[in-house]
Amino acid sequence: MVNSDKKAANFVICLGLFAVAVFFRAAGADFGFFNGDERVNDSARFLTGQLIPTQHFYPPFFNYVNGVAFAGLFVIGLLTDMWSGVEEFRQVYFDDPTPFYVTARYVTAVIGAISAPLFFSFARRVGLTNGYALAVGSFAALFPLAVFMAHIAKGDTGLAVACVAVVWAFLMRIDAVHIRRWDLIIGVTVALAFGFKQSALLVLAPLAIGMIVILARREGFGTAIKSFSRSVLVLLILWPIMNVGILLDIEGFLAFQKIQAVMSVREDDPFGIGLPVTFGIFGDAVTGLNPVLFALAAIVPVWLLAKTCQLDKRDALLAIWVTNLVSIVTISLVVGTRQPEHLFLPNLYIMLLLAALVLMDMVRAYVGVPRAIIVAAAVAGFGIMGAGTANVVQQARATPIAVELAAYLADTYPGAKVQTGLALPVPQTQAAQQMEIDRLDRLGAKYNIEMPEIAQERILTDDAENAIYWVNTPFAMSGLEADETRNEDFPVQPHAWPIQPDEWVLDGWVAEDFDIFIANNFSFLRQDSRSSFIRTFYDDLLNRCDRVRDYQARKPLFLEFDITVFDCSAL
Repeated sequence: MVNSDKKAANFVICLGLFAVAVFFRAAGADFGFFNGDERVNDSARFLTGQLIPTQHFYPPFFNYVNGVAFAGLFVIGLLTDMWSGVEEFRQVYFDDPTPFYVTARYVTAVIGAISAPLFFSFARRVGLTNGYALAVGSFAALFPLAVFMAHIAKGDTGLAVACVAVVWAFLMRIDAVHIRRWDLIIGVTVALAFGFKQSALLVLAPLAIGMIVILARREGFGTAIKSFSRSVLVLLILWPIMNVGILLDIEGFLAFQKIQAVMSVREDDPFGIGLPVTFGIFGDAVTGLNPVLFALAAIVPVWLLAKTCQLDKRDALLAIWVTNLVSIVTISLVVGTRQPEHLFLPNLYIMLLLAALVLMDMVRAYVGVPRAIIVAAAVAGFGIMGAGTANVVQQARATPIAVELAAYLADTYPGAKVQTGLALPVPQTQAAQQMEIDRLDRLGAKYNIEMPEIAQERILTDDAENAIYWVNTPFAMSGLEADETRNEDFPVQPHAWPIQPDEWVLDGWVAEDFDIFIANNFSFLRQDSRSSFIRTFYDDLLNRCDRVRDYQARKPLFLEFDITVFDCSAL
């Protein structure tokens, strides 16, 4: 009866943590526009039986998960009269895909929220009572970077939570009665991590070594290798099933991995130059752990080796910390200075877990003034984290600049041709859409690649009443914009080509009768872009055109920075 009551209490706590985590991750899921990394189109294609994604930057498993969610959306829509059948459901996707994006983001939010009960269970496993374990789980629920990344339907959140699950399963495996069961569970969690992103290797390879060392120390080397082999066998069985689209297009997958290497690795960066950038990320209040928790994460091994530490399985915790540090340093050395905020999400999650465990253990270990100081540090760390999460949610719920900008353009420059660095929430004219289609066809022919077929429903047949002649600024994919990428040897794929210098000549656009140019993050583009062509283009805008409007950034986390409008009609 006592055990049943404990299990019930633990379940209620886990459910509460999960609900809170989902709330923050789902708040503002419809943040006003779409992210280019959200492969909702590939998830929709999955519903039609197409298993091979249009891009192989990430494994297709997450596309399949979202595809299943879209099937659920279809059923819900039928029951609530949102559509009457498959044809209307399909048409909604082409008219306004927002319900599909929001559904995929809710899926991401649910996956991300699993981290909170995992943190709680982990804390209980190392000897913390429910109250302290609840505090540990709360750190995961309010982790700002995790809350932010859960707003974007891409595999980074799944990867991070799966890595946390691997660490959790490893700890549960130690001293377990049913060893084989936990070996299999570890294999499943590893397969999930690799299913979401192949970069799981950089996190889990060092961890695997640490796991083998700890198990060998506790149970013998032979037992450790057997456990490792069972987990790997599960991985080898599950991963091909989860990512069958890769097996059906191995050549395409390998081509995109070469492109990914060009995008992510900066060979011109001096060795180790990325380490200060990494430390800055880890100490950031929104994209990292915040200064308090970063400091706690740094002293984790000191505390684990101290006599005052009361945590169980300290050898495993120390191995997790060391191998995670090895992973962090390795990633930083490989990528150099190109470190987007999501790069270290799995590592940050693991460091947050260890820091929170140590913090709670310190609180229970000390009394008097030392305890008061530790409690103050805990409150400060949690408070900074809460403020960071509030900032994320506030940005997500803020009205996009593009809404106000579109109204300004319609009133001030009716009929003008507009080149814009952020998508406008109004329809394009037929001519504007055709200009972009012609560009894609031209680049496809240039690189002798077959462009994906455009669904007939996407082709405009007339101009909507509020249509504007606007086209997107011709940026290359992030990582392919630098001048040197034009000389890199990689297999160009649709939309993954190097920057095109001829598209970054202001006079060329003026000759096409473009009058209005909208810059997203003008200062960066003019001064810090890795492309000399981009820097020159925006320098020309400043020197030759009228700067007529500026909007202060409302959603910089979501890549909506300061917006600047230039009028070049006098040229």
